[in-house]
Amino acid sequence: MKHLYAILLLSIISFFNCAGPKQDDLSGLLLLLGAGGPGSSFHCGQTVANPVSVSFGASNGDYVNESNLLTALGGDNCSAPNLTDNNNGTVTDSQNRFIWTLCVLDNASDAPNTFSSPNCAGFDANDSSFDQTNASTTCSNLTFAGYSNWILPDAIQLHSLRSASSPYVLGAFGTANNSLGDSGTAWSSTVINGTVETLGITPLYQATNVFRAWQPVTTGQTTVVCVVEY
Repeated sequence: MKHLYAILLLSIISFFNCAGPKQDDLSGLLLLLGAGGPGSSFHCGQTVANPVSVSFGASNGDYVNESNLLTALGGDNCSAPNLTDNNNGTVTDSQNRFIWTLCVLDNASDAPNTFSSPNCAGFDANDSSFDQTNASTTCSNLTFAGYSNWILPDAIQLHSLRSASSPYVLGAFGTANNSLGDSGTAWSSTVINGTVETLGITPLYQATNVFRAWQPVTTGQTTVVCVVEY
């Protein structure tokens, strides 16, 4: 189906280009439309490779300025999410084409905490015992809700879930017990070059601070959710 779409698009472009140079703008428009069509593979998120060089100082445990970090990561290119609670422990963002785990992961089971509509099972120490590498590996190895291509989201992707008002996270993440609204933080895959060492970034869901930097080996400070890009 994707190939048929591409062939049709190219045929339309060729037809209009026969009219002469004045059709160049139309060709560009059709190409832009094609980029957002069924074959599109773009997903918003960090566009600068890890570890990201930053223009500001950062040390272990420091809060990081929202605007400065988003700029360093290539800019916030996510749209406002359109979230649907799938009532199976996942949430779909049809705008940015993500599927999220609603419940944070348990480091003992290497799977999301049990979902019993509309809430997640209560937190325990295992939920915050991930370091950044363990968080990434656990997401990559996760098979859940019919998907096996889970990844640890980057800081921009997690930031797309943030709300400016209480509970400071959107949709079911803020209404379900023991999800991001209650944990208030999650590991991202983003790594920056700090003042003296590389640091992993944890987006925050709270009134004042938006991002925090931790040594990647840090445990006991944050939780984990995973995402599928579709």
